Amino acid sequence: MADCTLESVDYFEDVMSIPYDELLPCEFQDPERREPLVQMQVTRFACGGFVMGLIFCHSICDGLGAALFLNALGEFARGLKRPAIEPVWYRHFFPTPTSQSKSDNVSAPPLPIPPPPMPNYQLQHANIDIPLEDINELKRIFRESTGRNCSTFEAVAASFWSSRTRAIGLKPETEVCLVFFANCRQLLDPPLPDGFYGNCFFPVTVKASSELLQEASFSDAVKIIQEAKEKLPSEFEKFKKGDPLEHGADPFAPPLAYTTLFLSEWGRLGFNQVDYGWGPPMHIVPIQGSSIIPASIVGSLPLPRKGVRLMTWCVEKAHRRPLLDQMAKLF
Repeated sequence: MADCTLESVDYFEDVMSIPYDELLPCEFQDPERREPLVQMQVTRFACGGFVMGLIFCHSICDGLGAALFLNALGEFARGLKRPAIEPVWYRHFFPTPTSQSKSDNVSAPPLPIPPPPMPNYQLQHANIDIPLEDINELKRIFRESTGRNCSTFEAVAASFWSSRTRAIGLKPETEVCLVFFANCRQLLDPPLPDGFYGNCFFPVTVKASSELLQEASFSDAVKIIQEAKEKLPSEFEKFKKGDPLEHGADPFAPPLAYTTLFLSEWGRLGFNQVDYGWGPPMHIVPIQGSSIIPASIVGSLPLPRKGVRLMTWCVEKAHRRPLLDQMAKLF
């Protein structure tokens, strides 16, 4: 029980002010060093509002699966006898990929390379808010330029990846990567049942030279991302069969370097729809996973505002202000 109101802490608008050690479950003490698969803590505030702190093992579910779990929990809290979407185990759907193609003329993959040296930089946090009207304007620009549509994620990813690349000022020939994870439930035949809550995603890695991305227009940057997404079905199918992928490398081991930006989209997972009886959550925030892996969560603005909030840990201190300035130039 907290002795203050959520309003007095501005509903934790400032992510850096969140006392994670007080709002998340305590470390589980087990003599055999086993960790629970799921831990939850509810902290009630003086106003009657509450914060739900959740820690779960990613090995048992992906983001969609975690949201299914929380939505089912909310349905039970509201008095339902059964969840609207019942959980399905269905872990047999995906065979373990073979280590090499069935083709006789494909050599065995090389031995794993040792991990790269740990970088000596520390990534800084920054929230970047993009109201719905600005997102719609970006979509309009792309539509008028190409005659095609783009998604909110594509618009945000293109503008953010380009802005970050300009902000960090790499040499023109340096290769930069954008990595995000795509839901693959519908790529299976037959598609996975709605209640499947395990992991079923595949990384999409987009590559370009620093020079190309810095000089590209917004619409060109979106097209680079869309072209990479179009390859997802074929690349996923190759991975299932154990065939060599386009770039030959392990898709689940992208370069962990300052030149790589990881994006994770939370806005469409279902966390925003969780209802324990008082309506949807006002604010959803991640726990910073690493201070050396450049990453950003594409979330939603706290209610009642509409739009996207980028919750980022992706630049060093010297590049934080240039990144914010680059993003401000877009609107």
